[in-house]
Amino acid sequence: MIGISLLLIPQLAYADEILVELTPDITFVDTVVEVNGPTEYFIETFTGVRLEQAANGAVTQRAGWIDSWIQLRQGDTVLRADDDSNHVNGVNEYASKITGTVDTGTYTIRATSYLNAIGYGNPTGTYTLSSNLIQPVAPIVPEVPVVVPPVVEPLPPEPVSPPIIPFEPPVVIDIVAPEPPPAEVEQPPAVVEEPPAPAEEPPTEPEIAPVEEELPPAEVDAPPVEEEAPPAEAEEPPAEVIQVDEVDLKTLAPETPVQLDNGVVLEAGTVVALQLLENPAELLAEIFNDPGQVLTALSNIGADMSEEERTASENTIIASVIAGQAAINAVGAANMARTPTSTPTGGGAPSANDNIKLYKRRKP
Repeated sequence: MIGISLLLIPQLAYADEILVELTPDITFVDTVVEVNGPTEYFIETFTGVRLEQAANGAVTQRAGWIDSWIQLRQGDTVLRADDDSNHVNGVNEYASKITGTVDTGTYTIRATSYLNAIGYGNPTGTYTLSSNLIQPVAPIVPEVPVVVPPVVEPLPPEPVSPPIIPFEPPVVIDIVAPEPPPAEVEQPPAVVEEPPAPAEEPPTEPEIAPVEEELPPAEVDAPPVEEEAPPAEAEEPPAEVIQVDEVDLKTLAPETPVQLDNGVVLEAGTVVALQLLENPAELLAEIFNDPGQVLTALSNIGADMSEEERTASENTIIASVIAGQAAINAVGAANMARTPTSTPTGGGAPSANDNIKLYKRRKP
């Protein structure tokens, strides 16, 4: 009876861990365990932290994290299953755990994912599965064969023979007597031949040189006079054109070229005068303060317009010129009132209207 009661007491086993690696091709991992006698068991997973914060402050799901799902099966029958019973917020999020008692038999622990269990998808990632039903496997240490070196018997010593001295024959040196030098033979003195006497030549008559006629001196062609090319005139660099919005026009010299926003280039003094046309009150005030500025503005009406703007605003310019004619007459009257009358000495005096230029637009 005591032995039978001991068999009915649940046995505790040591736990071991395995790493579950899931991919779209590997959707679950099965671990087969053997149980001998009634055993209290636990099966749990460790998934870790789900979310992580990037360097830029964005919070995203940690790479490789999986929501675990475990089953305890016997054959094709699922005995227990769990999804999030081992969940600890911020430590072990959405982890699984199963506990209970099993009897003797063969069981299968299936580790999969929540998405695969509900048929939504097959994620890729890893988590740890541990259970006391998994028996730890001792590492297999390969046996290293012991190599015994062979016994090498020493060779007998070789007999020592006396050294052989080679026989060298004596060196024979031939002594040759030197030959006497040859006797010197006296040679007779060489006979020197006298040169033959030169033959007498008959006297020759002196030759009379022919009289050469003097030829007139040849005419020498004078070298052509090369005309010096006039020095090339240095081209003056183009004057710098200033945009209207870059500087205050009143600070520039009146003849400074200024480019408007429509591409037309005028002198700075003309642009300043044309600005009076934008304010009628200022234009009337300048008639008495600076009539010359007003004349410049009125005589250049339309000069600040491009060719397209001239064609489009033909009627408006004609009306402005007619109004300007009346204003110029008023300016002339004002000048005559301010300037003392002088008697002309000859010819007709130019009137104020002689400086007026009417611009009639061309029709396209």
